[in-house]
Amino acid sequence: MRTPMLAMLVCALGACSGIKGDYPSSPLIPHAAINVADGLTIALEDIVAGAAVIGVAYYVVDPLAPNWTLRAVRLDEDRYRIAMRMKRFHMGGEGEAMQLFKRQAEDMARAQGYSSYTIARYEEGQESNWISERVASGDVILRR
Repeated sequence: MRTPMLAMLVCALGACSGIKGDYPSSPLIPHAAINVADGLTIALEDIVAGAAVIGVAYYVVDPLAPNWTLRAVRLDEDRYRIAMRMKRFHMGGEGEAMQLFKRQAEDMARAQGYSSYTIARYEEGQESNWISERVASGDVILRR
């Protein structure tokens, strides 16, 4: 979902230089500067450009989003497969895959009235796309 919106933003910004015809003659960002200290002024257009860069970086990294996405699939009555994928741009969380896997298995067992679980299979790795992503998956057997 983010990639199409980012592509539209880039296209829209690229199209701005090709606008011809009558439009307001004053610039969108006025020629102004902020006097920060003696001998230090910052142009308003530099502040807006910096804010735009920070906004795009925040949108891509999204530090408030969870680092891992989890998906559980039921294989049979007591057996589940848990697949996990780490987001491409993350702020920590590299060593927490097994901890999250166990927490998900424990939550599933408790929610369905089971007393424990057994990890039948677990593996971690990386998928190489244009930016590699950490992945983990495993099978859990719920016990009464």
